[in-house]
Amino acid sequence: MPGIILFEALIYACLATKNMLSQYFDLAGYSSVQVGFLMAVLPIVSLVSSPFWFKLGSKIGERRIYYVVSIATAFLIWPVFLAGDFTTNLLFMLVFSFFFSGIVPIGDSLIMSRIKLTGGRFDRIRLCGTVGFAVTSFCLSVVLGSSFVWLFVATSLVVSLSAMIIGLKGDGAGPSRGPSKKKKADGTLFEYSVMTAGMFLGITLNSFHNSFIPLLTRERGMDVSTVGVIFAITAISEIPFLLYADRLISRIGNLAVLEIGMGVIGVRMILISFTTSVVSLYLAETLHGLTYILMYYSLFDYIHFRLPEEHLTSAQSVFWVVRSGLTFIAGSIGGGFLIERLSVTIAFRYFGVAGMAAAGIVFFIGLLKRIDSRVKYKEKTGG
Repeated sequence: MPGIILFEALIYACLATKNMLSQYFDLAGYSSVQVGFLMAVLPIVSLVSSPFWFKLGSKIGERRIYYVVSIATAFLIWPVFLAGDFTTNLLFMLVFSFFFSGIVPIGDSLIMSRIKLTGGRFDRIRLCGTVGFAVTSFCLSVVLGSSFVWLFVATSLVVSLSAMIIGLKGDGAGPSRGPSKKKKADGTLFEYSVMTAGMFLGITLNSFHNSFIPLLTRERGMDVSTVGVIFAITAISEIPFLLYADRLISRIGNLAVLEIGMGVIGVRMILISFTTSVVSLYLAETLHGLTYILMYYSLFDYIHFRLPEEHLTSAQSVFWVVRSGLTFIAGSIGGGFLIERLSVTIAFRYFGVAGMAAAGIVFFIGLLKRIDSRVKYKEKTGG
């Protein structure tokens, strides 16, 4: 179990380094549209690479696949640092992204397979991922003021360490159900589809935020370290939810948890657009703990413990295509063009309003579903 905990911390430390790439590109002098395209390369590539890695992993073992993608990432991040122009960097990002995009999906799949076989709670293990993300973000906020080379050193280091921990022993292939949770597999493809659409709309806002918060802080004259502190704050803010995630889902349901996340992220984006100081920005960012992690975790839990087993593999592939692909494409590229036409502040505000509207639509659909369920229950019981 200690190895799994450290492994989870390291794979989410990788995400922390990836998020800081947008600040590196911004300070390198690229325009907001160029930054949007560079940050969108990873999600675009993941549309193809995620299904590819999962399919290959089912044949030769997910541990072996993880070893390949992590070691390749450790080397392929450096050409991105050495590239001198936008076109060259775009090409290097394409190659780097093909391997990097497999780290978190395959890593989480390995952990979930272990949990189902041996028992355990994913919320507590995922909490370690949040801690790894927070610690890495904070450390980077301290050292990046001297040189951004530390961003690339950190990326190589954490992926290499994760490969050493997971090793090549065991196959880790194939999802399987085990004794870790006792939930009735009563989920439906309709509810799964609604939740997937909701996650797409909500996490698109988070993707926009992560791509362009460096631009917002730079335009407001804030220190370079502010971005790293923000990512550390957002990670730490997830801890309270992860301590009670399973209980909350059991009490109010997966869809309701996702609806809360969608609504709060809209409010958070609007508040960020009105902040005038570093302190007020930090306070607004603490709302992150009620946004991304609720949407991600509620759907991830629904797929693994509510959907019938025959839908597990395809649902998991779609989950990662949407979460790591489509949301970042819409948030990075769409956000870049919106900033060019308006401003970064107005773009944050517009995304927030759109997010709240989307949350209202999903809430209405969920309300109709709950009413329908109560009617059917009364008819069944004769009440």
